[in-house]
Amino acid sequence: MSDLIYKIKPDYYMKIYKSQKKQMQFKPVLLNLFIGFVFLIFTSFSFNSAITGKPSYTLPDWSQLDPYKDGFEGTRTLEFYSFVETAHNLPKRNEVIVAVIDSGFDINHPALKDNIWQNEKEINGVEGVDDDNNGYIDDYHGWNFLGNVRYLSLEVTRELKRLNYNNTPTNDEYYKKVKYNYEEEKSEIANTLELFESSSSIIENAHKTLKEGGYSTNLEFLTEHVDKMPDKYKSAAMTLITMESFFGINPDYIESSIKEFQIKNKVLFDTTDTHILVGDNPEVLNETGYGNNTLLIDENESHGTHVAGTIAANVPGIGQAPFAKIMCLRAVPNEGDERDKDIGNAIRYAVDNGASVINMSAGKYFSRYPEYVTDAINYANENGVVFVVSAGNEGFNLNENPNYPRKYVVNNGKIETFPNVIVVGASTWMKKWSVEKDPDNLNYGFDLAASFSNYSKDVVDVFAPGVEINSTVPGGKFERLSGTSMASPQVAGIISIIKAFYPNLSPLEIKQLIHSTARQYNDLEVRMRNENNLEYFSNLSISGGVIDVMNIFQELLSN
Repeated sequence: MSDLIYKIKPDYYMKIYKSQKKQMQFKPVLLNLFIGFVFLIFTSFSFNSAITGKPSYTLPDWSQLDPYKDGFEGTRTLEFYSFVETAHNLPKRNEVIVAVIDSGFDINHPALKDNIWQNEKEINGVEGVDDDNNGYIDDYHGWNFLGNVRYLSLEVTRELKRLNYNNTPTNDEYYKKVKYNYEEEKSEIANTLELFESSSSIIENAHKTLKEGGYSTNLEFLTEHVDKMPDKYKSAAMTLITMESFFGINPDYIESSIKEFQIKNKVLFDTTDTHILVGDNPEVLNETGYGNNTLLIDENESHGTHVAGTIAANVPGIGQAPFAKIMCLRAVPNEGDERDKDIGNAIRYAVDNGASVINMSAGKYFSRYPEYVTDAINYANENGVVFVVSAGNEGFNLNENPNYPRKYVVNNGKIETFPNVIVVGASTWMKKWSVEKDPDNLNYGFDLAASFSNYSKDVVDVFAPGVEINSTVPGGKFERLSGTSMASPQVAGIISIIKAFYPNLSPLEIKQLIHSTARQYNDLEVRMRNENNLEYFSNLSISGGVIDVMNIFQELLSN
């Protein structure tokens, strides 16, 4: 196997499979043909070099590195903190509270526990009493608007139920859109589950066949001896080598994926009214006090802890603002879509309780009460609070595929964004993909723009590191995750740094500052989701670049 073939993550297995599946009616036997097709490509190279000959490579915690010094397209935050140690003209640093609207939070994580917001009136008050009179009892570190609910349905499921209940005509354009998207989502989940179940059966049969023949199923053994095996056992060995060495698919991954998609298949299309699950009053949007103060329902809720760590973990190179205090607002389920009511109320809670920055690494493409969330965002702006939100992970142009929370309005045919909303796309650590920079092909051959990131010259404000981002997860652990969900807290953390030194800057001034100081990549063309299409990176966002802490503070200090 040549150096140009590398281990591809399991996500790519699904991506390739789904692209092939569109060309054929699904039958489990076709999965064997699909694996065999991949193996033909795989076996045109030497097995041994694939498994033992590739140089080892460990991606550093790159998100805060300096491209000019380190060669990684990070935010230059570490360089900034070195600069701060000797700078004499910086203002005094103030405390900053950052509200994170997300899934659960491990507030006892060693890298986070000292940076969790403390509601002093409640902590020093009487248990079971709303000591600060904000409508929430014992909200020591924030609030859980979902109570004990882990999963909710998709918004498109809820919308279809509502439209059917209201006897909406089936030829209504909005009804047709909702129905189509519902069926697409349901088919996608069902087919993916079927793929994993079929893959499990194929792997299990391959293991059984090899054991019957007295062969080890150890990957290195199979790689060394596959050419000498009889055809029956050679075929089984080829299956295991292809699945595990090429795609990173092993029995443990398959088992966890089956469980994940069984849950998705059950909960995302559940038509139970969400207020029955949560226990709130569906007639009152601005209700307070529903939910509880338990911030981590399940240790599998890693997303919120990861986002919080990117903002404020006390580990160099991971937390952008390790002095910031995280206000924990659980309003996003483990599976399914967040409710507009909870998001609107979480934003207002954050504003009323002293947050100056809000991060929301979540979104959806249907919304029941979009104006309720927009009104809350405007309320944040009126109180000087910046709202940072992820662009989304579908590879869409947001001009053509708007998502929620609403990121812009259209007046007289012109897109108008909100003055305090910063929309963030995800970038990688390299301008142009290369085997030297990405020997494990974690970027699937894509360049500075992450393959999954949404974009828009009129809507997305800036890009930030969002691929293979190392941060905190429950249980005192760290994990690498990818998504615009990981990029958004990079920007929220950097805005926290700005607010710490320049607390009187308005949200609009901060937004303009980010636009004017983003690191530029003149004439850089990058691959887009459509593999035949190259686009100038400068056309993917309003700023045309990647957020850069040093550029920001050089601008601030020069003025």
